[in-house]
Amino acid sequence: MTDKKKIQAPRGLKDVLPDEQKYWFWLEKNFYNVFEAVGFSRIIIPTFESTDLFKRSVGEFTDIVSKEMYTFKDKSGNSLTLRPEGTAGVVRAYIEHGMHVLPKPVKLSYWGPMFRYDRPQAGRFREFWQFGLEVLDDDTPLGDARLLQSLYKYYANIGLKDVIIKINSIGTVKSRIKMMSSLTKFLTKHKKDICADCKLRIKNNPLRILDCKQSQCKNITQEASAVLIDNLDDLSKKRFTKVLEYLDEMQINYELDYSLVRGLDYYTHTVFEVVVGNKGVSIGGGGRYDDLVKQLGGPVTPCIGYAGGVERTIDALKQQSVTIPETAKADIFVVQLGIRAKDKSAKIISDLEEIGLDLASAMGQGSIQSQLKQANKLNVPFVIIIGDQEVRDGSIILRDMTDRSQETVLDRNIIKMITKKFEEKSIRIT
Repeated sequence: MTDKKKIQAPRGLKDVLPDEQKYWFWLEKNFYNVFEAVGFSRIIIPTFESTDLFKRSVGEFTDIVSKEMYTFKDKSGNSLTLRPEGTAGVVRAYIEHGMHVLPKPVKLSYWGPMFRYDRPQAGRFREFWQFGLEVLDDDTPLGDARLLQSLYKYYANIGLKDVIIKINSIGTVKSRIKMMSSLTKFLTKHKKDICADCKLRIKNNPLRILDCKQSQCKNITQEASAVLIDNLDDLSKKRFTKVLEYLDEMQINYELDYSLVRGLDYYTHTVFEVVVGNKGVSIGGGGRYDDLVKQLGGPVTPCIGYAGGVERTIDALKQQSVTIPETAKADIFVVQLGIRAKDKSAKIISDLEEIGLDLASAMGQGSIQSQLKQANKLNVPFVIIIGDQEVRDGSIILRDMTDRSQETVLDRNIIKMITKKFEEKSIRIT
């Protein structure tokens, strides 16, 4: 009798186990804290969209569309695609729901999984998570700089060091046409020195060659990057200079990279990547996309956006040995000693759950020391202790797990006292 084949997660996918959750919670908590404070509202977009949306936005000749999308037909024969990135879906929602009538700029944030059929490697999975920011209907250089300033603050808040923003401008659509023409001529002369994929890109999309990671192509692209700057029109140069001036005033650590173009067709003007450390590991990127809304059927709407990789950011935090606060798995742990205490705790637990607290207990099993050890493992801020004496007195003992102080509270004052303690620690009761 042969054993059945072991079922495992598909290649390129991973489970996020409980021990890893503190990193995810830390990133997401700070993400919404930082960006809600500067006016971003959350949007939740579908996990899959019409395939045509990504072909028209990302670009038919990009690697994402031509090689990496998870595309399938539903039972009605419609071609659908698991989203490989978030911007296209946000723009589709912006147009579909008439969000152009909202006060400008419209600032939207999202957090969720994306899907690309790519070769799995460190920090890159076929299902990967991104947090995204889109600022719609803002054409100012200051808008670019403010987004980068907020990103810089976010990465500082989560404890990440050595963060650098690599930045470039690819100008207007007209500038890009000139760039592509000049770049095609340059690359044709060096065709024998570039990889097979880039030989095809010369004809279909020469800008993508500058984004190639193959070592043989990188040597050529360093030389080719001068072609981009030479073909920027004066207005694009002035705009980019203004962005850099704002970044200097804001003391944002940036680095000019004239070979930076990003891998999507919808970008215009400012493009950037966030990198970490001496090796310049990329943890996210974005740029301006002034023509995408109109291209997808909406009004003229200049925009800028960013997408950061969750797994890559977590990898960077681990490499820098950043200490992440443990996530509390409950608000209060109830220690019960004896049958009468167990009966009393049922009413207290019910009352506290009514005001939105999450309670845990060991169901009165074990000594007070063993139950307190369990409370420590759950990282709860407070513990309620109930024994026979507290049953007789109509009271509880409230213990602060941070400083180990404790006090006796009458039953009728429990909710008032616990609410006060949570407010003092700035812990929000949901």
